[in-house]
Amino acid sequence: MNALIKDCIKLVAITVIAGLALGAVYGITKEPILAQEEKKQMEAYAAVFPEASDFQEVEGFDETKAAQMIASYDNPVEDHAGDKVTAAVKALDEGGEALGYIFNVITSKGYGGDIVLTVGIQADGTVSGYSVLSISETAGLGMNAQKEEWAAQFADKQVEAFTVVKDGSGSGDDAKIDAISGATITSEAVSGAVNNCIACFQSIEGGH
Repeated sequence: MNALIKDCIKLVAITVIAGLALGAVYGITKEPILAQEEKKQMEAYAAVFPEASDFQEVEGFDETKAAQMIASYDNPVEDHAGDKVTAAVKALDEGGEALGYIFNVITSKGYGGDIVLTVGIQADGTVSGYSVLSISETAGLGMNAQKEEWAAQFADKQVEAFTVVKDGSGSGDDAKIDAISGATITSEAVSGAVNNCIACFQSIEGGH
């Protein structure tokens, strides 16, 4: 019995020490991790609005209300009612005038799981492009959503919403996006998420 008690005490001591060590490591790495995440976010903002001089959170933006709006939005790319727009930011010029808006959106409709995008929309409703913050799609297929040549289909397009086509008929029609070969699910995940950002933009503009 004494041996059992001693073993229990040793186990508790090891657990406590391990917990303290993990806590210490977290305390040391927390700030660098947050700094790196912020740097990546700012790079994404600059990628979708390179002409912007500053970025400002949209006053009154509410993630819950955005989720409710998305749930009621008739997205032409199906099954995107659960997407989450987690941030809305104004892109400002040197004089403080708004050039447009930037949205962070998470969609769970990727083939490999969540895809996190930063989407830029100009003041007139033109999509300026998107930047990928996180993606875990199949290499050589869905991961091509990160490539500029595919993402360019969204840039400088002023549409109500995008749809995905698999027959190569997207060229010449701003609202049609040619699917990535072998990765229709990823293509629809990205397109549906961008559509939800367009809907959020329209909601914000309609409220002004």
